[in-house]
Amino acid sequence: MSQTINNNFVQQHPDVATALTLLDKWITQTVRDKHQPGLAAGIVYDGELIWSKGYGYANVEEKIPVTADTRFRIASITKTFTATAILQLRDAGKLGLDDPLSKHLTWFKLQYPGAPAITLRHLLTHTSGLPRDADIPHWTEDCFQPWGEVVAATQKREPVMPPGLEYKYSNLGYTLLGGVVEAVSGETWAGYLQTHILDPLAMRATIVTPKGEEPNLAIGYLSFDADFVRPAAPFVATNGFSPSASMASSVNDLAKYARFHLGLDNTGVLSPHTLRDMHRVHWLESNWQSGYGLGIGIYRIGEWTTSGHSGGYKGYLTQFRLFREQKVGIIILTNAMRSNSPQYVEQAAKLVLPPIIAATQKKPVADPAWQQYVGAYSSDWGENEVVIRDGQLQVLSLDFINDPPTILEPTSTPHVFTIKSSGEGGETARFEFDATGKIVRLWTNNEYSVPKR
Repeated sequence: MSQTINNNFVQQHPDVATALTLLDKWITQTVRDKHQPGLAAGIVYDGELIWSKGYGYANVEEKIPVTADTRFRIASITKTFTATAILQLRDAGKLGLDDPLSKHLTWFKLQYPGAPAITLRHLLTHTSGLPRDADIPHWTEDCFQPWGEVVAATQKREPVMPPGLEYKYSNLGYTLLGGVVEAVSGETWAGYLQTHILDPLAMRATIVTPKGEEPNLAIGYLSFDADFVRPAAPFVATNGFSPSASMASSVNDLAKYARFHLGLDNTGVLSPHTLRDMHRVHWLESNWQSGYGLGIGIYRIGEWTTSGHSGGYKGYLTQFRLFREQKVGIIILTNAMRSNSPQYVEQAAKLVLPPIIAATQKKPVADPAWQQYVGAYSSDWGENEVVIRDGQLQVLSLDFINDPPTILEPTSTPHVFTIKSSGEGGETARFEFDATGKIVRLWTNNEYSVPKR
């Protein structure tokens, strides 16, 4: 099957190459064991697609192989594009995230009894309390309402809980956000995404509202029967629900989207501040293992935090995941039900992230001049030790010896350091000397301690 490797990075780091080989062999075996028609996978590091491969078939009957250019319906990954459009309009001053939905969709009157109005922020974070889907079984009977019917039906419904009470996934909520994009921008939702997101990111293979006849579009397949035969799923347009789950894309195009979400370019699509806000937790589940940002799911895999979105459409299960701290993206696209797409992300992370981190992590080197700062410092608030450890200048509290140390990073000003510590980041520390060259004070956050003699 088609495989692409960025030799400039992978060949320079043999442990990364080994991890990718193991991942390839594991995916090959798992796709076979699960009787999956096809799968496309990609690993992005530092904005570049360092590895991709297609497995199995995009069309089983015609034996058309999967490649990194094969398009899959990405379903709810579409929500990340709709959220990006809303945030663009917010940055342009055309709406506010705490605007009531009714401000932009004047026909919308739904409100839980006695509760605050439903806002755009509630919709973005899935905390609106709105029903999950339409008032018809569209996922079961493969029939999605046009926008006019969505509006008419929604006007007759009620929220199932107050906004802000709990995380409650709602395709209806994101469908309404698509209506907001149209009402505020004066453009169609699909046209807005094409002009303001896909074109600037050069995502030329991505289709906002596929019709099922596009080239390189994988056929989706249902669950297998007793003979391990999977019937093809019918192609169904999402119509009025398109802003929640309609788009089709490929590994090669989603690699460009990953580069944007990793914040490695000034694309103009979103400001770095808004992009960071999109990927931070706005709703945290009680187990502290998952939450939701602004159109972005946030999860824990071991010691790593990953953000992104999954997609599920009849015949397709997909994953778009980012490990922003490590500058890594993982893309998994499948054209089969019951293909357990999260399993591929988790296994890829466990195999590939450690060697990438090891290969790219720069070990700090201590400056010999820091030795003059080492010693005990005292104030009415406690006793601290300044030490050199792990190539860093660190401050430890003797009263809270098991707490993480405060890291002092050098600046261009002599004896002045930037504080790297939870809750104190961005402040400065300064060692004050007297006329004889002795340290008389250690200033931190505009307060000071003195050396112990």
